[in-house]
Amino acid sequence: MQGYFFWFLLASLSVFFAEVTVASYLYPYFTPWGIISLLPLYGLHTLVLAGIVYRFGKPRFETLYLAGILFGLYEAYITKVVWNPEWDSFLKIGGVGIFEVLVVVLFWHPFMSFIIPVGVAELLTSGRRVLPGFVLKHPYLTVLLLGIVESSNAPSPLHSFLSTFSSSAFLILMIYLWLERFNGRNHDMMELLPNRRELKPLILALIAYYIIFGSLLRREALPGFSAQIPIWLLYALTFFLLYRALKKSREHGEVEITECRPELRRLTELAGVFVISATIFTSIKTFVLPELGVAVIMTLWAFASVIAVVSLVKSARWAFTQ
Repeated sequence: MQGYFFWFLLASLSVFFAEVTVASYLYPYFTPWGIISLLPLYGLHTLVLAGIVYRFGKPRFETLYLAGILFGLYEAYITKVVWNPEWDSFLKIGGVGIFEVLVVVLFWHPFMSFIIPVGVAELLTSGRRVLPGFVLKHPYLTVLLLGIVESSNAPSPLHSFLSTFSSSAFLILMIYLWLERFNGRNHDMMELLPNRRELKPLILALIAYYIIFGSLLRREALPGFSAQIPIWLLYALTFFLLYRALKKSREHGEVEITECRPELRRLTELAGVFVISATIFTSIKTFVLPELGVAVIMTLWAFASVIAVVSLVKSARWAFTQ
């Protein structure tokens, strides 16, 4: 029971950081689409990829980041965003949106859908230092910035408040149950993640998810083979780099244990800062400075593009060095 609850908690963390923090989907825990689509999508990816990283290597930045790229590539064959986003693509080469790949595939999903949820789950269990150093050192500033990011896409201050408050409250409740009902901090995350036997049906379920939703969602947005070839090459490169990184990580020592083990009260405070920040900045965007939303998005995309390139180069270099 505790293992399955942890799986659900990990899926919920992934949905929260990937969807709620950017107001991409406002109420993922309370709507049919969020429950039947988003939670399985993020849950299966997180469980399968984290299970592979922990079973066949060690959870360090390079292995998690490369696995996160595979996560982000669902934006190809499921949503088709890398080819034909629902917004005007700024730059395309060979039919592929360059900034969509940089920002969505190489930054947002590796960090927000995977590394940060896994890092938070680690703090709630084993306590390994998986979260990026900036997040660990400046948690209040981090959630403040996430609130600003949420405001850039939120349709109104009321929606911003209701989305961030309800989703944060749901997550705090799940964490409370994990810590109090299941005594979560006395468990090792490696033992909670899917073992090799459990990974097989989860991988099959993930493949089925790709087939079903990939064929149902925006079929008309799937390009010809020439535009798909660069994505195939990115898949191949990522698999190769992840294989090398996992193999190399087994030769290194265990990931250090951090002393940062957040209590429920502090997590509630962080959630409060996130809700207040999102609501205030959405109000400023709505009533005072309409250009704020575009400015935040442009800043985020510029920052994310740089971090994506740096992270990919850093991970590739580490995978190839002896």
